[in-house]
Amino acid sequence: MPHQFDLFTDEIPSASKQTVNNSTTALKLTTQDSQLTPGQQRFNRLLERIEKLKKQLLELQAISDAHRPLYHQTIAPLHERQRVLTREMVLWLDERLQRKGLTPTQKRIATTILCNLCEQLAAHGDEEMQILHDKHSTASLAQKEQASIMEMRAMMEDMLGEPLADDDPLETMQDVFNAGIARFREAAAEEDARQQARTSKRKPTAAQLKAEAEQQEAETTLRKVFRLLASALHPDRENDPDERTRKTALMSEANAAYDRRDLVALLQIQLRTELTDTASIAKMAEEKIASLTLLLRQQVKELEDELHHRRHAARNEFGLEFYETLSTAHLKRNLRREEASLKEDIDAMREDLQLIQDDKFFKRWLKDHHQLSRAISIDDFDD
Repeated sequence: MPHQFDLFTDEIPSASKQTVNNSTTALKLTTQDSQLTPGQQRFNRLLERIEKLKKQLLELQAISDAHRPLYHQTIAPLHERQRVLTREMVLWLDERLQRKGLTPTQKRIATTILCNLCEQLAAHGDEEMQILHDKHSTASLAQKEQASIMEMRAMMEDMLGEPLADDDPLETMQDVFNAGIARFREAAAEEDARQQARTSKRKPTAAQLKAEAEQQEAETTLRKVFRLLASALHPDRENDPDERTRKTALMSEANAAYDRRDLVALLQIQLRTELTDTASIAKMAEEKIASLTLLLRQQVKELEDELHHRRHAARNEFGLEFYETLSTAHLKRNLRREEASLKEDIDAMREDLQLIQDDKFFKRWLKDHHQLSRAISIDDFDD
């Protein structure tokens, strides 16, 4: 059996044959003589939580990757058909507005519908629709965009209580948004600095000193675990080409784990390369368990945040409501619902394009649209 080194010694052992063990079960602390200490129990519970979160992230990725091709193959052609029909409607309205037979009110309603549809299409790069919009609208798309930029800027400045700097040109909505967020962060950093200055004048409490010492110990522990791996796995020290390739892959894996402060992954690499064993981990001193537990708690928080953001992104991509579970069944059900809704809209647009050829129906269609838009505006105001 190869020599197992103390995980926290300064001695640098040589790497030996890799064994595959990626489960956190191998890292869990056990004892035959007595019960686990509270610190060791917390360590084990955090390992279980990390393994569960990583599994959930992998499952979410697998479900999303499996669903994505079907979703886009189904929805993209329907969106294209919808876009083509929308263009047909715009061109027909443009042609109809050039003919007589409409009252000023009917012309105004038709023009509003045309401009709204042109905005939707121009937002996706349709330059002809931008030209048509500007032809019929009292304000060009560029002017509307500028008005929106000024409105957002005013809102940001009102929230900040000060004007945004004019050092950089704020030419787009994204520019204004980014500048506002940057100023919010600067203000938060300034407040933190002021708070730290006030705190530094006061003598730190025992709890603060303890927390700072634990954080420093945790950082030292993480660096030491990584340095031992880096020294043992450095590919430049290996003459055998196959072994150099293996160590290069392992070193890349260790670098990535260290960058994301993934203690569990680093310890798993230790086990897989037989740089330590479960018995050595189980013999860690209680004070080391405390620093490792702190790192694990931080890792749990990062994984929870990542899972939350990925779920949010997946729901946005696939059109799920914020409360809907991300499962294969829900994704398929939602895809069928979205597909049916788009097909229904497409059928309605085709029917409208046929029926509005009759002027009597067209005028009634304009009236219905006007009443619907008013109802929506009232609902939005109430909300």
